Amino acid sequence: MPLPNGANIVILASNYNPSIVSKEWLSLRGIFGQSVLNFVHRPVLSLVENQNLGISIDEQRLQLVVKSVTHENLTEANSIVARFIDTLPETPYKAIGFNYRYTLPEKGCDLERLLSPKPAKLRKVFSAEYKLGTIVAFAFDTFMATLTVTPPLPTGQATRISFNFHSDVANVDEIRARLALQGRTLEKAESIIMELCQNG
Repeated sequence: MPLPNGANIVILASNYNPSIVSKEWLSLRGIFGQSVLNFVHRPVLSLVENQNLGISIDEQRLQLVVKSVTHENLTEANSIVARFIDTLPETPYKAIGFNYRYTLPEKGCDLERLLSPKPAKLRKVFSAEYKLGTIVAFAFDTFMATLTVTPPLPTGQATRISFNFHSDVANVDEIRARLALQGRTLEKAESIIMELCQNG
């Protein structure tokens, strides 16, 4: 199963202080020491990027974007988040989320047979050329997960499938426990896509 086209980790908190998160601050603490290609530092937003990863932080959200999705970069993203939260353990953390985005060619999976229980009725209500998307919420381990399927419009484009694995947290230990489950969330996303395509 191919890796997602996009991935990110989000840590929500009540009161981040983005004004302290400079390129130098991240490097001195060993959080993000790789060569930096892009850097923005404002009182309400900090952004640091290299070729593979990008960190942005505002007053309520830390987001680490995996720009080049490989197993190594996903592992490094986890490590960066762990080092960041360990540096600021007093921050009132609220939630963690793993997000994955896939694109499937229109002919790759026939999702319509699985997701559309009454295609004849839908054709009558809409048109013969309708495309069906869906949102499915489900529990997985300590996460509430959401699968979103965006149909290919116009015809011939790729179907977009997004996963959000969300878990409320209250402290650094709980975030670390959820970070340890990142591999399992990715495996779950991949298994769902394989199942959808196999049964489609």
